[in-house]
Amino acid sequence: MKKNNKQGYYLSILFIVLLYLFTRSFYTPFFLILLSLMLYLAFLKEENRLVAWMIISFFGGNLILFYLDKFIDGIQIDPFHRVIFHQLLFIIPILSICYVINRFNKKISLFFRRPETWIQRSLALKRKYVYIIVLLIFISFLSVVMTLEATFNFHLVISLSLFVFIHAVLQEIMWRGILLTQFMMIANETSAILFTSLAFALNTTIFGFTLVVFILYFIFGLLLGFITSKCKSILPSTIAHALVLILLFIKGFLQLPI
Repeated sequence: MKKNNKQGYYLSILFIVLLYLFTRSFYTPFFLILLSLMLYLAFLKEENRLVAWMIISFFGGNLILFYLDKFIDGIQIDPFHRVIFHQLLFIIPILSICYVINRFNKKISLFFRRPETWIQRSLALKRKYVYIIVLLIFISFLSVVMTLEATFNFHLVISLSLFVFIHAVLQEIMWRGILLTQFMMIANETSAILFTSLAFALNTTIFGFTLVVFILYFIFGLLLGFITSKCKSILPSTIAHALVLILLFIKGFLQLPI
């Protein structure tokens, strides 16, 4: 990362502004700013130009996702399958950004690998944390099972597991695996975590904005970003994301059409 990259910080802020306009359906100023960004590409440094193209491809992929989601809504399919298809559509903006990064001959991410942090200072510590994670996952799923009817609902457990896996993996690949990595190239680590957490929270409120939900997801994004930056891997944040989804289901805040 280069020092005093003002263009990088401006692009980061611009991404937040564009995402706010997009999620609130202010499409006229959104497209005007996006068009201005495309015209300004020639004046950007190479690393900033990459991020600018990433921003453009992110919204391009999300527009395709939006219209495909509308198309799926018009098809008579099982409600749960519709939810799963909607989650899978998030692959589109991921692939569009990966294509841009590949065209610039850059690494797609620095975080698609095993954790390598203070946890690895000793083998004993590594094993301890692995056991804790496994125990938390077991307790979470056990809690789900205990909230079911007396008869074990195998279908519900499998359906929940599928949804949690797809959602957590794709969200973490996008926000922590790709975007956080690239924004760290044009801004410092703290700023990158802050910007991606704000974007993550805004994107979560696309179907309805409430201040409480926004703040909670912003804090959640900060936590996941911090974990990822320290571990140099999205594996811990993916597990944490999955655990939170399971707990939300247990508490009744998350419901699936099963």
